[in-house]
This record gives sequence, C-alpha cells and structure tokens, in this order.
Amino acid sequence: MAMSKPHVTHYYDIHGLVTVQSETRLPELEAFRVANLREAPTIRVRHGKPFALNGAARRVHYDDGLGSLRFTIDVAFADTIDVAASPLLASSPHVLYTNVVEPILRWTFVEKGFALVHGACVAWGDDAYLITARTDTGKTTTILRLLDNEPGWRFLSDDLTLLAPDGRVLMYPKPLTISRHTVSSVRAAALTRRERMTLGIQSRLHSRSGRRFGLLLARTRLPMATTNAVTQLFVPPPKYDVRRLIPGASLIREARLAGMIVIERGDDGEIELDQESALEILMSNCEDAFGFPPYSTIREFLYLTGRGDLRPVECDIVASALQGRRAVLLRSGTRDWWQQIPAIAGCRPGNKTHEPRRAWVEDRDPDLALVPIAVSGSSD
Repeated sequence: MAMSKPHVTHYYDIHGLVTVQSETRLPELEAFRVANLREAPTIRVRHGKPFALNGAARRVHYDDGLGSLRFTIDVAFADTIDVAASPLLASSPHVLYTNVVEPILRWTFVEKGFALVHGACVAWGDDAYLITARTDTGKTTTILRLLDNEPGWRFLSDDLTLLAPDGRVLMYPKPLTISRHTVSSVRAAALTRRERMTLGIQSRLHSRSGRRFGLLLARTRLPMATTNAVTQLFVPPPKYDVRRLIPGASLIREARLAGMIVIERGDDGEIELDQESALEILMSNCEDAFGFPPYSTIREFLYLTGRGDLRPVECDIVASALQGRRAVLLRSGTRDWWQQIPAIAGCRPGNKTHEPRRAWVEDRDPDLALVPIAVSGSSD
C-alpha cells in the first residue's frame, strides 16, 4: 500500500510584525522562515475548498470561472486572515505569493504602521538609499552592479522595501528577477550552464514587455489570473538570491533612510525633487506593482477595514519617512546610474573622509538563510 506524502507546514516571521503559516512553500519569504510560531499566525494559507466564515467579519471570493483547473481564492478576515487557494495555486507558489499573499501583506503592514513600498534599497554604513524607477527600468541591474563594483555597500531589497514613519528601513530580500543582460553585467554570477541556457526563454516570457502585455490583457474579460498561474507553473521566472549573483554580497537587516533616488533614461543629469513629487512617484510605483489580477477585485476588501480606509494611512507613513530626506531624479543615456549613486550619497570606498558608519546590524548574520529560488516577477 502506497504511503501518503507527509504534510508539511511552512512558517514565516517577518521582522516580528507579521507572521505567515502556509501549506504551500512560499519561496519569496524564505529569508523569514522559522521552525514554528509561538502564537496564531497573522495570515494562514491553505489549499482546498472554501471554508466556513468561522466568525469572520468580512469575506472575499475570486474565481476565474474555468472549472476545476482555475485560479480561485477565498479570503476570510478575522483575528487571523485565512486564505484558501485552489490546487492550481498550490502548484504555482510564485503566483500564490505575488498575486495573493503579497497584496494582503501590503495592507497588513500598513495596519502595523509600516509601508511596503516598490523600490530597491541599499545601504552605506547605516545610511539607506531607496532606489526606484519611473518605468521600472534598470533597477535590478543598477543594484547588482553597485554591489559588484563598489565595496562597502550592503543589500536590503531589490523589489519591495519596508518603511517605518521614522525613516527606519527593514530588509525585504526577495530573490531578484534577472535577464541575460543582468547576468552579463555582473562578473561572477554563479549560474549553472543549464540555468544560463534556459535564461533566454525565461527572461523573454517574464520581461517588462511581457508583464505590460499581461496587464493590458488583464483589462479584458480573459482569465489572465489562471493563464498566469499555468504559464509560471511550466516556465518559472528566472529568480535568484543576491548571493548567487554577487558571491560575498553583504546584507543588512535594518538601516536608516538617508535619501531616495529615482532612475530614468534620458539626457544625463540630476534633478532635485521636492517631497511632494518624490511621494507621488513612489506611491504611483507602489500601485503599479500590485496591478495584476485578482488585485483589482480584492483591493477594496484589503484597504477598507473596520478602522477605515488604509490608503491615506499608507501615504502618511511614506510621507513621514521621506520628510527631510533628499530625493533626486537621476537621468542617464548610458544606464550608468550605479556609478553615480556613491557620489549622490557622498561616499566612495577608500575615501577616508567618508568611511561607513557602524551599521545597526552586522551583515554576516547567520539567520540570513537565503537560497536560490524561482518566483514571480519581471526583470529589469
């Protein structure tokens, strides 16, 4: 008689702010994996049929309507946010996280007093610099080239960064989505021959243009959520831990926001941004990052709570974090943004007048258990 596969539950603790219990492994949260949780999780994810309300004050259901093979979620909001996902999503964990769990996390963090903003973040000493892009162009390559060529810089995040109102920045080290161009721009990316061979197909399918086309189709009545899940089940995005791409890269758990840099293609130059402009760019990029189905259907259930609308709360958190910090629009026709960032930050390794200050957290933390994984995203 065949033995049934043992049930495994995965636990994640994100900076002690939000905890997740999931029947499906969520590779994007691997850095926050723990052996168990001391209390009931903030978010519980399982796969199977929708559950009873169980005292939940609110509930939202999404169904692509394709029968047994479809993208379906059922979310009940109570002391614990319960998510029931269809078997398709259990088999496509990168989509389960990016398109279901991450939007829930975004607004749950706001309730905890933090904002999950769309931007990369690197630190020099304990000074953190948030890097975002108007068109999501070149951000990942810029971060990797900076870490590869400028000793002393440390990594906090590439895609999403946790901001506190007082300017504290907490690491959110999701794996990086790469392309052939990204790999060719770093010197010692530790990819196998097979990974390099499949990278061309993966990066074409999961490119910026591919994501834009998918978002365009999402405005139609086509079942794009299911299509996306099936596509990424068979062709996972090329996602890798930063230490696979930059061996020896340093990570830091927490730093203090010193400035924000917006990178953009165009005639070379720097333009100082006022706080209102910087806030508008960052919030616009945040909303764009959460545009794929089923977000448009479930978003009101996420930000309209019993305590009111969370959108102005999120905006206030970000505005407070940016208050008094320099914001720069950095244009380049040759995409050499990484070479200009140290000058904007006022530091250069080896310059004795700008030695990095002691960081809040040492970069060789043994708990930073990051591994190469494949998850959803778009390369830049």
